[in-house]
Amino acid sequence: MEKYSSEQISQIITGYKLLDRNGALSSLLKKIANCNKCALTYPTRHDNPINALVRPIPLSDLLTEDQISEYCRRIGKDDTFLRSIFMNSSNLDDAIGQLDSGKFAIGLLPWLDRCMLFRRSEKTKLMIIGIDYKHFPPFYAQKNEHSFPLDNYWKKINTWGPTWKNFWKNLLDAPYDEKPVNNFLEENGVFMTNSMLCFGGDDNPEKHFYGYLECCREHIRELLKIVQPEIVVSFGKFGCENVASILLQEGNNKGGSRELLKILASSKVPFKDKANRIIKSADFKSGINAVYGSSKVVFWPLYQPARSHLNKYEGDYEVLKRLLDVND
Repeated sequence: MEKYSSEQISQIITGYKLLDRNGALSSLLKKIANCNKCALTYPTRHDNPINALVRPIPLSDLLTEDQISEYCRRIGKDDTFLRSIFMNSSNLDDAIGQLDSGKFAIGLLPWLDRCMLFRRSEKTKLMIIGIDYKHFPPFYAQKNEHSFPLDNYWKKINTWGPTWKNFWKNLLDAPYDEKPVNNFLEENGVFMTNSMLCFGGDDNPEKHFYGYLECCREHIRELLKIVQPEIVVSFGKFGCENVASILLQEGNNKGGSRELLKILASSKVPFKDKANRIIKSADFKSGINAVYGSSKVVFWPLYQPARSHLNKYEGDYEVLKRLLDVND
């Protein structure tokens, strides 16, 4: 089956509920789902993000199995509605005009929905922060990009392609296999998200405007406070700069960490130079120690998994493997 069952959707919602922390995640999901800061900040740009991904699940109001089941039915109706738009719209603008409040994820985004399916506690060992999920024009135009709310990870689409698979192959040091990935998600508590929480609006999925990531940064800051991860991993140049900028805003002045974070946050330093600096240094064999709020966190930037093999990047997973004890 390529669709989540009602029981699985209920489990995904239950996973999100484990992180709600007195309604904090509920409030943030609602805030993100209604955000239009990018359009207000950059009204003349042609590629404004499409806010059609994050669903404002009222987690704090879903107290009984019946309430969760009813909300699952609402997601099912949304899934049918969005599929009909893609089937019947005449062009991209027509499709965007019909989206209304439709959202393409069960919660925050499909990668995180899968993480929530296997979440069993409120503790988060690993939080991953990438760049963005998809750009809407190619998402609409290319069938292998189509991912609707109920589509699960057995569907052969690009959502579960190079970025997802390469990360897990590199981390677990084995050919990609769903079972050990799901076991890892269940045993460790993983929260996988992005620096920008909307669809990108450009035709070219490789184009990213850093100003949009800055607009979304306050949401990522709040997510970090709610999730309280032990380890934070970033994907790619923009992911690294974004996470390092957030940690800089928290102070992090001890042990020379501020100077390193300033380098990692800088857009003027090539990402390969940043990576080589920390990968080859004996000072960071256990990651980059930092503080977020009142909690200690270890930060480790990775190359973008879908592209690391193309650029012959290597060596960036060894520290993460040690931190997660995946070789034991």
